[in-house]
Amino acid sequence: MSDQAGQGTSDPFAESPGFFFTGAQRQHQLDTLAHLVAFGDMVLLLTGDSGAGKSRLLAELARNAAHRLSVQRLRADSLADASALPGMLSRLSGQALVGMAPTEAARAFFQWSAGQAERDRRWVLMLDDAEALGDDVLAALVDGFAASDTGQAAVPVLAGSGELIRRAPLTDPARSACVHEAVLPPLQEEDVRHFIHASFDHVGDDATPLLTDSAVRRIQQYSGGNLRTIRRVAPGILAGNRGQERASGGVRAQRFPTGGTRRLPWRLWGGIALLALGVSVILVSLQYGGEGNGTEMVKDAASGEAAFDEVERAREVIAETEQAEAQDGVKEGRIKREPEPLLDVSPVPETDPEPEPEPEPEPEPETSSTDSAAEDDGFSPRRPERFREAQWYREDAQGAFTLQLLGSFNESTALEFMDDNDVGNAVYTRTRHEGEPWFIVVRGTYADRDAARAAIESLPEQVKALNPWPRAYDDL
Repeated sequence: MSDQAGQGTSDPFAESPGFFFTGAQRQHQLDTLAHLVAFGDMVLLLTGDSGAGKSRLLAELARNAAHRLSVQRLRADSLADASALPGMLSRLSGQALVGMAPTEAARAFFQWSAGQAERDRRWVLMLDDAEALGDDVLAALVDGFAASDTGQAAVPVLAGSGELIRRAPLTDPARSACVHEAVLPPLQEEDVRHFIHASFDHVGDDATPLLTDSAVRRIQQYSGGNLRTIRRVAPGILAGNRGQERASGGVRAQRFPTGGTRRLPWRLWGGIALLALGVSVILVSLQYGGEGNGTEMVKDAASGEAAFDEVERAREVIAETEQAEAQDGVKEGRIKREPEPLLDVSPVPETDPEPEPEPEPEPEPETSSTDSAAEDDGFSPRRPERFREAQWYREDAQGAFTLQLLGSFNESTALEFMDDNDVGNAVYTRTRHEGEPWFIVVRGTYADRDAARAAIESLPEQVKALNPWPRAYDDL
């Protein structure tokens, strides 16, 4: 770590609004959700353990979508009671919804929001910590959304633990059919290595000298692959402070990122010896101070004073030694931390989601993914036999659906996915997303959405884990 980072001015493990970890499917889920909030027709769930990075991903999603969507961040804990829902939706929309039943108010709100999308832009309702929502609130939101024009209505995005998808209102088949779940899994060892490298790169530093295989393995084991816990345990492990080692006399041994223990100078050892001698004299004096005549007590007192003199001298020697070392330019290890215990894997309460970053100005309108992506930019597919122009789908739509298996900004990612997975007659096409070329792997042609959803069950498990979803031909 650089001297600046080592002095604590640039902590690679401090949460920063400017840093988003793209590994362990985070970028894939962000890209999928960004597309679905703009063009999808489902309620979106983002699930994962506490500390998995859900709030950070929501903030990044809001930042990316702010220039083309109306993103509304709502407090889920204020909707534990369904009676609060009409009032909140009324304040958002300006409609007279107070006094209506929650389901009726939700239906009226989502119908109003569909009209907003036609006139201006689509709305997105983001609720973090959605476990706080009451069951009747969940049911009202999903039912109200499903009863509206789902391709235009405000998209509910609910973030919470894995239990959220198993809540009673969402286990109803009629509701679960219009719900898409994106899961943030724990980090594996290689993901941990990637995360720490990216964290150090963000502050302009290099983690390579510290990331031994054993260090990465311990970080993953102690943290369970949880991002928040990794930030807590990694500094101590990387600095070699896996426990509090103490030398004789209660002096803590100093350890450095290389794992070696720094030898104490001879002057400091002398001070420790004097300190120990003084303490032993005091203990002997206290033990025998109550026996004998007054003269002996005076002698004991004198001995005690001498012992205290020795103690003070020992402290002076230690202080002089530490001052001399500081003047000689002795440097601390690459990661400097406060002296409290560094390895604490106790559960951490969920923190409040970080504030939404200000939207970035976009002077020019973004080209929609439904616009032609095969513009004359010299693109030539690397695998023509597996490539199909998006325009072909739109011209031959006729209400048909396909399954989107993967979306990526890189053509090589799409090709590797088809090579590594048994996806049969899947092909890839090229559209635009966020102003950049966007490569989509699709499979099959289905008469309607239900037929496409049913086909998901025939996919390999590793492909189903990526949450494939039905997509209309005319939406490509």
